[in-house]
Amino acid sequence: MSLEIKETTGPSSPAEAVDALPRTRTSEADSSSGEERLYTARFFQVFAAVALFMTGFALQFHFGQYVGYLGHGEDVLGRILGAGMIGVLLIRLQIGRWIDHFGCKPTWIIGTSIAAVTAVAIQFVTDVWLIAIIRGAYMMAFAAVMTTVAVFAAQIAPPHRRAECLGTIGMAGFSGMLLGPTIGDWIFAAGVDTMGPYRIFFTLSAACSVGAGLIMLGVRVPARPLAHERPEVSWRVMRAHSWVPILLIAMAFSMVFCINMTFLERMAEVRGFKDIKLFFLVYAPTAMMLRILLRRMPERFGRQRTIVLGMFFSTLGVLCLSQVTTAWQLVLPGVLMGIGHCFVFPSMVDLAASQFPESQRGTGTSVIMGAGDIGMLLGFFVLGELIDGFGYGAAFAVLAGVVLLAGGVLAVSNRPALHSHKPVR
Repeated sequence: MSLEIKETTGPSSPAEAVDALPRTRTSEADSSSGEERLYTARFFQVFAAVALFMTGFALQFHFGQYVGYLGHGEDVLGRILGAGMIGVLLIRLQIGRWIDHFGCKPTWIIGTSIAAVTAVAIQFVTDVWLIAIIRGAYMMAFAAVMTTVAVFAAQIAPPHRRAECLGTIGMAGFSGMLLGPTIGDWIFAAGVDTMGPYRIFFTLSAACSVGAGLIMLGVRVPARPLAHERPEVSWRVMRAHSWVPILLIAMAFSMVFCINMTFLERMAEVRGFKDIKLFFLVYAPTAMMLRILLRRMPERFGRQRTIVLGMFFSTLGVLCLSQVTTAWQLVLPGVLMGIGHCFVFPSMVDLAASQFPESQRGTGTSVIMGAGDIGMLLGFFVLGELIDGFGYGAAFAVLAGVVLLAGGVLAVSNRPALHSHKPVR
């Protein structure tokens, strides 16, 4: 069976996939001309909450250091994090229904509260499987909170500015990726021979989640979504357009992000330098600036070609990272992987969602995000075992090959589509 993914015109970033989210009942005030303004006090409250929550999440990029402190290697670390992702897979397709039923603000408050409680609790646990369960609860809370962000963006923005809204709020996430690892480096700079730095580390991560929840308490939200039937996946659509290439992209790209989240810090420790903030100080600004400067690239260059180019940059970044032995050498892989993130993620989500009818694009988005969850689960398990058995250089080289293969499959899956901008009828 030939592989085929048809290119469509339309939204060119994951922000624009919010068109597939449940439509909301708007009040007269919300539809007034005054609500045409996007950058209101409400917007900046949401922006600050996202930045604070992501700072707490990015702090936990040092989580592997705690597992090492307990005396476990990268193989055990991979098993803990991989097992933790199973919970995310179990709830991925339910999160939207919870938001519909409870509303955005309650879902956000519950999610940030669970994240805070688990961040505090995990520092008092030493059993590996109990750590995995608590970490899984944290990742489920993270998934719920970040899905709520997309719905918030769809609700607080004028309809024609939804993409701009979520794209700008996405900058808050990159801001958290700048601050979190930097704060983590500062906490552990004096050494990790006692439990003291870890108490500060987990407590501060929890405090960020609490702060994000408190900020959102004061946000005025639009009316709750109208009740609607649960959309089912259109298997006819999935049969008509082979999903193998785009699912491979989602899985391979998420495996790369396993490095950012955990294994980068462990590699630095093993290779004799503890400072990883330089990587994120170039990674996040690179992705942010290119997202602004090249925001029309998927539309003009084509989403498939943009994804293929991004996977190529990600491959180069992972290969360069495998050779890093000092902190300053993190600059080049940080730039390359930041470019890859900017090019791959928006076009990947949008291309997947666009394969479904408009009424089912929320389901299409959930499918591609679920594939990403599977990629992270595999990435934590497989990379952990490869690193433990063969070292970081070999493990990252294998991952680079997987990323390049996934990009190649997409590139040759439907060559005419790489040059086509015609909409699917």
